Amino acid sequence: MMGKNLKDVHPDLPSGIIEIQEGFMKSIPIPGTNTYLSGRFDILSKLEDGSYAIIDFKITTPDIEKILKKYSSQLHAYKFALENPADGKAPIKISKMGAVSINPDEMKLVDGKVQFTATPEYHEVKEDMDSFLKLVKEVSDVLEGPLPAESETCSLCIYRSKFTVGLGETYTLPF
Repeated sequence: MMGKNLKDVHPDLPSGIIEIQEGFMKSIPIPGTNTYLSGRFDILSKLEDGSYAIIDFKITTPDIEKILKKYSSQLHAYKFALENPADGKAPIKISKMGAVSINPDEMKLVDGKVQFTATPEYHEVKEDMDSFLKLVKEVSDVLEGPLPAESETCSLCIYRSKFTVGLGETYTLPF
């Protein structure tokens, strides 16, 4: 798909040339938190005005409500990370975000390979960085706050001793 126009994927997508497929990104810390974002996005396309569109592909039913609810935060995370990169990289202005849902119409086995046909659907995600940053701040506050009281009915409390660290130490969770 590299070098193709997004409109070739679906006519509702903004016009822009696909420059990066499966790109990696890492952000500076989100203001007011110790949280940064890191991950891999599907498609980054340069639009005619010089800004970029970040597009994610999902194999799922094209239920717009489900897609927007489930993937909006993910696309906003990509936007933040690309516009606020770590390591002194140049910021990339994201002006469009969206998901392309692919729900197989037909699947068949041909010479030991699964082939399917599908009609992609584009779902634009409207920017709401304030809500996204608020969500990240709330999650960060919970994760950095005091542990809740132990309980005999809590199935997760058995893991506390595995991740207890001294003051000032940091650790990485194994998942």
